[in-house]
Amino acid sequence: MQEPDPAEVTRFPALAHRDFRVLWLGMLLQSVTIAFQYYAQMWLIYELTDSALVLGILGLVRGVAMLAFGLYGGALADRLDRRLLLMVTETLALLVSVLLGVLAIRGGVDLWLAFGLIFIGAATGSIGGPVRQALVPELVTLRHIPNAVALMTAAQMGSFAVTPILAGFVIDSVGPGGAYLLSTIGNVSVLVALVALRYRGKVTAASREPVLETIRNGLRYSRGNPVVLWIITLVFTTSALGFALYQGLIAKWASEVLGLEPGAYGLLASVWGIGTLITSYGLSYVGEIRHKGRILIVGSLGFGLSLVLFGFARSLPLAGLAYLINGAAWTGASICSTAIIQSIVPNEVRGRVMSLFMINGAIAQMNSLVLGGIADVVGMEVLFPGAALLCSALVATLALSVPTLRRLDV
Repeated sequence: MQEPDPAEVTRFPALAHRDFRVLWLGMLLQSVTIAFQYYAQMWLIYELTDSALVLGILGLVRGVAMLAFGLYGGALADRLDRRLLLMVTETLALLVSVLLGVLAIRGGVDLWLAFGLIFIGAATGSIGGPVRQALVPELVTLRHIPNAVALMTAAQMGSFAVTPILAGFVIDSVGPGGAYLLSTIGNVSVLVALVALRYRGKVTAASREPVLETIRNGLRYSRGNPVVLWIITLVFTTSALGFALYQGLIAKWASEVLGLEPGAYGLLASVWGIGTLITSYGLSYVGEIRHKGRILIVGSLGFGLSLVLFGFARSLPLAGLAYLINGAAWTGASICSTAIIQSIVPNEVRGRVMSLFMINGAIAQMNSLVLGGIADVVGMEVLFPGAALLCSALVATLALSVPTLRRLDV
C-alpha cells in the first residue's frame, strides 16, 4: 500500500512518516502498562514504611540517579547510534523490572534493596529519555516536529486515563510485584518497534571528543540560547515545587487526607489522565500548533493554580476537577516547551539539550525529600497547598518579568 505524502496530511501529519508511526505505536503500547510501575513503586515503599519522609527518600533515590546520569545520557545521544542506544536502555529497564517484581512477589525485597533497584531503573531511564527525545525529530520533517512531540506525549501520558484504574486494582489483587511484572510488557513493545525501524543512526563528530567536553559544550549552548535557558528555568520551577508533590507524596495524601485505597486512588488518578488525553490528542489533531509560547505560560500557571485547588479539596468531585485541570495544563505546557526547543535546537546538540529536562525531573524527585520531611512536621494539609501556592507565584513572576518568555510567539 502506498504511503501518504506527509506534506498533504493535515490531521496527525507526523503519523504519515512510517518510522515515526512504528515507534509511536510501540510507545503507545508501553504506556498502557508503564503506569503500573509508577504506582507500584509508591505503594511498595509506603507499605514498607508508612512514612512521608521515606516516600521523599524514594524521590531522592530516583532524582540522584537522574541527576547523575541524565547529562551523560544526553551526551551519548549526540555521540552514538540513538536507535541502538535506546535498545540497550530498554533491555536494562526490562531486566530491572523483572527482578524487582519477582523479589516483591516472593517477599525477598527489603527497603534498601528496593531503593537500589529503583536507582538502577531510574538511571537507565535518565539515559534513555533524552535519547528517545532526540531520536523523534530524525523520523519526521522539521515542520512536523511539534505534531510528533504532541503525539509522543499522547502516547506516553494519554493512557493514564485508563491505566491508573487498572494499576490500582492490580496492586490491590496481586501486589506491587505483580504490577511490576505486568509493566515489562511495555519494554518489550518498544524493543519490537525499535527492531522494526528502517532508520539507522550514525556516529557523530562529538564522539571524537571526551565525554565531559561533550557535556560542557551542551551546557554552554543551552546557557547561551535565551529561549532554551528561560524555558528550562520555567520547567524547573513547575517541576521543583509542583511536580515534586507527585513523586511519592501523593500516595500519602490519597491515603491520609482523602482516605483512599490504591484502587480508589486509581479512579481519581484516571481523571488526571483524562486531562492529559484531551490536551495531547487535541493538540495532535490540529496538526500545526499555534501560539505555543502562550500555551506554555498559561499551562504552567494553570498547573500551579489547579494544585492549589487540589490541596484545599476534601471532596472527591472537587479533587477530581482540580486533577482534570492539572493534567490538561501540565500536558499543554510540556508539549509546547518540548516542541519549541526541538524545533530550534540543531540535531548535533539536541540530545544534550533535552537531557536538561531530565535534570529538571531529577530536581523534582530530590525536592520531594524536602517536602516529605516538612510534611512529617507540619502535615500534608499545610505542605501541599503551600508548595502549590509558591509554585504559582514563581511562575507568574517569571511570565511577567522575563521578556524572552513573553515574546515566544512573536
